[in-house]
Amino acid sequence: MLREELLALWGIGEETADSICLYAANKPIFVVDAYTVRLFSRLGLASEDISYAELQTLFMKHLKHEARHFNEYHALIVIHGKEKCRKREPQCGECVLRRRCAYFTKT
Repeated sequence: MLREELLALWGIGEETADSICLYAANKPIFVVDAYTVRLFSRLGLASEDISYAELQTLFMKHLKHEARHFNEYHALIVIHGKEKCRKREPQCGECVLRRRCAYFTKT
């Protein structure tokens, strides 16, 4: 209900609404952002053009529905995206996921 109310407000999209639900209201919903799409498409687990809802459903289907769990998982993705799986100059040689990464094996 909160998510729908937020989405009804001008200027609030899915990522913002879900961030408010997860981080401010402590609701168990997974936040998808550019880091999430980049990491999971590079790993070969999702396509680059996957929709927000499709990628969110993938996480919601496979992860335990606890706000703190979603919060931590998302935070780890963001850290990894900023430090290793960068948009420009990714640090693949230092990445702990490189052996399972389709992007790394192509380069």
